[in-house]
Order: sequence, then structure tokens, then C-alpha cells
Amino acid sequence: MIRGMMAATLDGYVAEADGEVRFLDDFADVDWGFEAFLARIGTVVMGRRTYEHIQTLAPEWPYPGKRAYVLGRGLAPPLDGGAEVWDRGLPALIAQLRGLGDGDVWVVGGPALQAEMIRHGALDQLELCLVPRLIGAGLRLFPDGPPPPRQPRLAGSRVLPLGMVLLDYRFDAAE
Repeated sequence: MIRGMMAATLDGYVAEADGEVRFLDDFADVDWGFEAFLARIGTVVMGRRTYEHIQTLAPEWPYPGKRAYVLGRGLAPPLDGGAEVWDRGLPALIAQLRGLGDGDVWVVGGPALQAEMIRHGALDQLELCLVPRLIGAGLRLFPDGPPPPRQPRLAGSRVLPLGMVLLDYRFDAAE
């Protein structure tokens, strides 16, 4: 299963204009199931900007023992955590990911990459944690673009402390 998991503000932003996520600071102690989610993941996929941002956040690679692919040019191996630069295109990556059998795949961060995976019909599940904050501007949850071949349906929801809501969306086969 190829999955996404992101946090967003009520007004639809995943980061502030400077790329930071200070809107999450007040919610750092809320358990929204991330550890259980991460335990099911065998592979992480991210874009170059997300990879570079992760390097500024953590002194150590946050996904030890997990296969990692980073999309983007301009990165020179070796990458942290043994990550592999993927430069063979998104359709080839999706085929590669579908052939893996050692856990789910997480498309980490990067709303542009998540949107591209959705447009290619690759994302099977999106867990979206809505945070009760309005920031007015920043990096939008999804960029503008054509509608995807598969539309999400709500499979579940859970109210979390401090007014957070975790929404579980599934992408069924194209109609």
C-alpha cells in the first residue's frame, strides 16, 4: 500500500511561507498514531526539498532500517540513511514501489509529490491530521492541477486532543 500522512491547518496549509511548521508546536505532545503508522512502513519516498528539510530538523536520520528514495536532481550520494536518489521518473518509481513486499510505502511530506502520486493514481491512503490553526498563507495542502483519476473517500475519522482531527481517506479504483 502506498500511503500519505500529513498535518495541515484548517485553512489548508502544511507549512508557513518560510517552510517552517510552527503551527504544530502547541500539539507536539498529542499522540496521533505516528509511531504505529511508522511501524508499518518499509519504504519512505520524498522529494529533494523534504530530504534537505529533514536534515535541518534532526541530528540523525529519522527512518533507520527503512528503504528510502529521494526524487530530485542535484543530490550526490551517499545520502543519509542509505537513501537512494531516484531519477528514473515517477511511473518507474510507482512500479518499483508496487513490487516491494516488506511493508507499506510512505510518501513523506511534500504536498507537490503527494499530489503527483495522486494524479498518477498511486496513492492508496491519505491520513490527514487537521490542526485547529489558521495561518493565512504558506505552502498549500495541494497545488492546483487537474483532477486525479481516483477520488478519495472517507474511511474513518478520529477526534484527538486539543481539537485535532485525524481523517483517513482511501483512494478506490478508478470508476
